[in-house]
Amino acid sequence: MTFNQSVSVSTWLAATWLVCSSPLSGLAMSEAPETPLPVSGHEVSAQSITPADVFARVQWIRKELDGLRFEMGEASSREVGLLVQEASPHEVFFQAKTLDQKVARLVGELTERPEPLEEERTPSDIRPLHVWRIVDRSLGRILFLKKELGVTFTNHETMPDLNTNPTQVFIAIGLANKQLNLLLSHQFSPKDVGEQVGLGMRYATKLLEGFSADTTEVPLPSLERGRTPWDAYSRLIDCYMVLGDIARASHIKMLTLDMHNLERPDIQPNDVYDLATLIISELAYLYSHQPNPISLEAEPLHGPILPSHVYQLAGGLLAQLHALEAQARAHPAALR
Repeated sequence: MTFNQSVSVSTWLAATWLVCSSPLSGLAMSEAPETPLPVSGHEVSAQSITPADVFARVQWIRKELDGLRFEMGEASSREVGLLVQEASPHEVFFQAKTLDQKVARLVGELTERPEPLEEERTPSDIRPLHVWRIVDRSLGRILFLKKELGVTFTNHETMPDLNTNPTQVFIAIGLANKQLNLLLSHQFSPKDVGEQVGLGMRYATKLLEGFSADTTEVPLPSLERGRTPWDAYSRLIDCYMVLGDIARASHIKMLTLDMHNLERPDIQPNDVYDLATLIISELAYLYSHQPNPISLEAEPLHGPILPSHVYQLAGGLLAQLHALEAQARAHPAALR
C-alpha cells in the first residue's frame, strides 16, 4: 500500500504500523545524583505539591540547560514559545513528557549511552505531583549528564511565587523545550512528528467509536508534494481550533492559544512535534473520561517520511475532528 492512497484512517493505520517494544524498555535509568526535596519544604505527595513547586523545578532545569548550552558552545534560544491562556494540569503533564523525552535524547547523544524513557501512563486525575515527578526525573538526567561531562557549574532551586498557576508552568516548560531544540544534534524528524500525529488519529478514532461505527471511517486526504513543516504546523493549528470547538460544545475547559504568535514560516519539525503533543494531551484527556479507556502509545511509521506525509496525516486528523465536532454538537454530554 502506498502512503498517498486515499483510504480510511483506521485501514491505513492497521496496514502501515506495527507494534513493537522499545529495546530500552528493560533498562534502568542511568544513575544520577539524587535530587533534593522541593525548596518550599513541601513533602512529595499529591496533597502537598503545588504548581509553584513544579515551576521552581522547571526554572532550575532552565538554568542547568543554559549552563550546558555555554559548555556546548550553542546559542541561547530567543523564541518565546507558545503563548497560551488557562492551561490545565493535563496539558502541562504532556508538555513535561516532551521535556523528559528531549532531555533523555540529549543525554544519549552526549554520553553515547542510551537513556531509556519510562512508560508514563496518563492518570485519570492529573495533579501537580504527577508533573513534578516527570520534571524531577528530567532534572536527575541533567545532573547525571553534568557529572559525565565533568562540568562544575552549580545551580539551585529558588522559591517561586506561591500563586504560580499551571499556565505559567506550561510556558516555562515550553521555553525549556525550545532551548533543548538548539542543543540536540539529531532534531525531531518528520517521521517523529508523523508518529505523534498518528497517535492523535488513534485517540480520535477511539472517541468516534463511542458514538457509532459509521463515524470512524474518515478518508485520508491525498498526498500533496512539496509541503513544508510550516504547512503541517498550520494544519495542526486548525486541528487545535476544531478541538476548541469540540470542548465548547461539550462544556469542557481547554487551553486557548494566543494567535499572535503562530504566524512563523521558520517552523521546524521540532515545533510541529511540540504542537502535536499538545493536541494529543487534549485528545487523551477526552478519551480518559470514556468508559473503559485503554492505554494508547505512538506506533512506528515505516519508510521515508517527508513533511508532505505529515501534512497528509494532519489532514486525516482534521477530518476526524470535524466528524467528532458534529457528534459533540449533537450529543453535548457524551465527551464529559
